[in-house]
Amino acid sequence: MICFVSVSTFRKRIVELLKVKRGVYGGVTNEICQAFKDATIEQIRQNRDMILLNNDAAVIKLRMPDKKQHLSKADGYRLIYMVMKQSPLVALLDVYPKRGPSQQLDIEDNETARLVMEFVTELQANLLVMHDINDNLKSIAQE
Repeated sequence: MICFVSVSTFRKRIVELLKVKRGVYGGVTNEICQAFKDATIEQIRQNRDMILLNNDAAVIKLRMPDKKQHLSKADGYRLIYMVMKQSPLVALLDVYPKRGPSQQLDIEDNETARLVMEFVTELQANLLVMHDINDNLKSIAQE
């Protein structure tokens, strides 16, 4: 079974996106869940844009559509996640929209490195939050 965890930056970003007026980003949690639903760990590890790779893990940028706004993968969300090579662990690090009031065009290398360090720090401090990808990440939206 694949274990999905998140760092605090990811959880804060989800809450911020869900607070944007008129529910512009209201489908973000559903899009994330759909991206991983029924996927094997091997499928999650491959066919994505790797932005950082080391011996134990790969940080991947996944392009996701924003079906609520009728945006394609090119114009939808970017999910930054880390997947371990030797264990079925996926760490959700950040998510951002390419369009709309909270748009972000890209992620800088130093920000990626900071997110990895945040994962390591929160792992050691037992602050990572586990998620059931089938519950549409409702636990985050209720924080």
